[in-house]
Amino acid sequence: MILAIAALLLTFFVIAAPLAANAEGAKVMVRVSPDTVYAGERISGTILVQHRLGTTVAVELPDSLALSPFILIGRTNTTKPFSASMTEVRVELELAVFGSGSQQFPAFTLAFFDADGLMIGRQEHRTDAQVIVKTLTSPDMLDFRPLKPPERPGFPFRLLLPILFGMLGLAAAVLLALFLVKRKVRLFAETVDPSQVAGRKLRRLEGRLSSGMQPSECYAELSTIIREYLERHYHIQALEAVTQEIERDLRKLGVSSFETIMTLLRQADLVKFADSRPTADESRNSIRKAGEIVRSLESGGKG
Repeated sequence: MILAIAALLLTFFVIAAPLAANAEGAKVMVRVSPDTVYAGERISGTILVQHRLGTTVAVELPDSLALSPFILIGRTNTTKPFSASMTEVRVELELAVFGSGSQQFPAFTLAFFDADGLMIGRQEHRTDAQVIVKTLTSPDMLDFRPLKPPERPGFPFRLLLPILFGMLGLAAAVLLALFLVKRKVRLFAETVDPSQVAGRKLRRLEGRLSSGMQPSECYAELSTIIREYLERHYHIQALEAVTQEIERDLRKLGVSSFETIMTLLRQADLVKFADSRPTADESRNSIRKAGEIVRSLESGGKG
């Protein structure tokens, strides 16, 4: 009996001695980055195991239930020599973390194997590495606040200001251009000799009369030519004035051909308002008299 117990104890010490040697000779380091995250974000965990040559070390993680509140996303393992007598195993873990507050990095187990692949030892390892998990809402909040009804967006007046100023600037530029054009036209019109303009129009009118123009139309255009000439030559309101107003203005100016001018204007009024029917010869004679009036006023009449 005593010999059997001694044999069992000897066997135990023979087997346990190398297990303890391998476990005590291994160095383990754990790094976590970052150490503060929001719930649901990912962290990187690095497990470094340095052990003696001639053995193999496997890092075993707990199942998903025991791993909570961490969730394993990915894992990579690398092994490389560390020194003449040591080998380094590097395990990179990508974990998603949930919950709130301080969460301790999950425990893991180191399994040691000899050169033949036989397990020679196991060692559970717990680390002091922790992760601070922050939440977007307070854990004390139990009820949701009532949702506010959607508000209709206001009219974007600020966005329209550049367009409004642009339109105002464009309108100002157009008005300025029209003013300059009108001024240039007026200055150009003032430099043109009114007698030459009237003479050309009278010659064209006589040509149209010879081509079959109606005498009534001829007198209407003749009245316009005379009124336009008087307005530009004497600077009076003749185009928009009635015959009596023109007569009053010309009498004040003492125009030398006053009676002839008024006779032509009255004849044109009779054709327009009294349905007078002049002949083509009478119309041609009136055109010639108008030409004589223009020439006489330019040559020696009062103007």
